[in-house]
Amino acid sequence: MRHLTYAGMLAFCLLGTLPLDRWFHLGVLRRWRRLLLTLVLAAGPFLVWDLLATHAGHWRFDSAQTLPARVLGIPLEEVGFFVVIPLAAILTYEAVQTVLVRARDRRRL
Repeated sequence: MRHLTYAGMLAFCLLGTLPLDRWFHLGVLRRWRRLLLTLVLAAGPFLVWDLLATHAGHWRFDSAQTLPARVLGIPLEEVGFFVVIPLAAILTYEAVQTVLVRARDRRRL
């Protein structure tokens, strides 16, 4: 079961933040081109950094805590990390902004 640790953490993050788009009518997922561009710009440099650092031996990934699937030697979950965490951050930020705007608007009434 330990090999599911990283994937489980990513699933937990998604399950906690994906519903925010629908609950608060954020439209983040509807604007998929903007989201994709943001994720590529966020993930790209870090994936390159990860590749260089792991190949240089600066760090490694514990195969006991990751799935066997690899992308250029990097666990699939690590690639997913650079998609899931920025997505969770964007959804959380947009939800908080929506709540703050609604609260401000209610105070004005």
